[in-house]
Amino acid sequence: MKRTIRDWFQLLGGLVLPLLLLLTACDRGAPSTEELEEIAAALLPRLEVLSGLEAREPIRLAWQSRAEMQEFVERQLDEELPPEYLDEMKGAYTAFGLLPDTLDLRALLLELYSEQVVGYYDPAAETLYIVEGTPTSDIETVLVHELVHALQDQHANLDSLIARERGNDAQTAAQAALEGQATLVMFALLIERQLGREIDPAQIPPIGDQMQSLLDAQNSQFPVFQNAPRLIRETLLFPYIGGASFVQTLWEYEGRRDPDDPGPHFTAPLGEFMPQSTEQVLYPLERFLEYRDPPIGIEIEGGPTGAKTLLENDLGAFEIGILLDEHLGADTRTRVRGWAGDRYRYIELEDGRTALIWYTLWDDDVSADSFADAYRQILERRPERRGKITRTEIEGEPAVIIIDTEASLDPEMIEAPPVRRLVRE
Repeated sequence: MKRTIRDWFQLLGGLVLPLLLLLTACDRGAPSTEELEEIAAALLPRLEVLSGLEAREPIRLAWQSRAEMQEFVERQLDEELPPEYLDEMKGAYTAFGLLPDTLDLRALLLELYSEQVVGYYDPAAETLYIVEGTPTSDIETVLVHELVHALQDQHANLDSLIARERGNDAQTAAQAALEGQATLVMFALLIERQLGREIDPAQIPPIGDQMQSLLDAQNSQFPVFQNAPRLIRETLLFPYIGGASFVQTLWEYEGRRDPDDPGPHFTAPLGEFMPQSTEQVLYPLERFLEYRDPPIGIEIEGGPTGAKTLLENDLGAFEIGILLDEHLGADTRTRVRGWAGDRYRYIELEDGRTALIWYTLWDDDVSADSFADAYRQILERRPERRGKITRTEIEGEPAVIIIDTEASLDPEMIEAPPVRRLVRE
């Protein structure tokens, strides 16, 4: 019986989860350096086509011991999320009710990142590493994914795209574009190998839906991941699942947009096609391709007297969806569709107690009212918290301002500082 693309997609499902549980890189490896280079050289021409990115210079490959890999992961974690920053981030997400206060966040992240990593591309060293001892059968799959990252790095500064300074939401959106492209190209090439012919990845059945169902079926094989908080699980998987769906939609749209060119369109999600928010990744047609809806940045001016700012950042549409799901159920995620921007400040008062001051902007009054109502319900379900919710406008934009405090604090005693909005172009 002749197999369809959908048949092969299902057969390849067993390869998904080990690839998805990795951070900025994600995969496996094992022959000599010269043999690795030969395999990569054979893969590269088709990868250049599928990714839409030509190789501008040779790609360095090297073996690395597992101990060296673990040292790299720990070093990267401490550089990107220094211990003090990680503690403050955990405090903020605990205040949002997304992480338990007993969690050792650094230990969990190290365990997740180190356990599954078998290969990665390091932009700083401009080298693709394969970890010694990786099963030979997995090497090609690893190389495909990581070679796409190497090509991306030759066309854009990967470190700057996912830098913490860009803000949580923009950082997550960029990572989704990068990992999504590498994941979609990886699946396309694997399917091509099985079918014995070239395919248009835009015609693969919706990749996000397929991957999610496969992952749900395999969760029990990865107890550390399965038992991690929802926030950790979903933010680890989103760049691969949501990102692959975003890139697949981009390629479908680019193909439809040029009726004079019926061939496949492999537009790299870089430059003008790099999403600036997770909202654009979640809703690529209505928020990015047919209508470009830029997120609204918010700058908080001043602050409560005597209060120390522990952390200031944004959640973004994706993480607000997780928050609603965590406290109110999955059907409430639709309330995030009108998100326009947000900014929170996690503060410590002079007596050591903490609070959240959170500004959210919305596309319309209905969306703002819906979110304000949802957060009131969240506070009702969290007796350990108290809150004040204000429906207002900021420079004409529908807004919700939330003061969320420990139960021993009176939120009325905390005044939200003034803000001004900044539109990112």
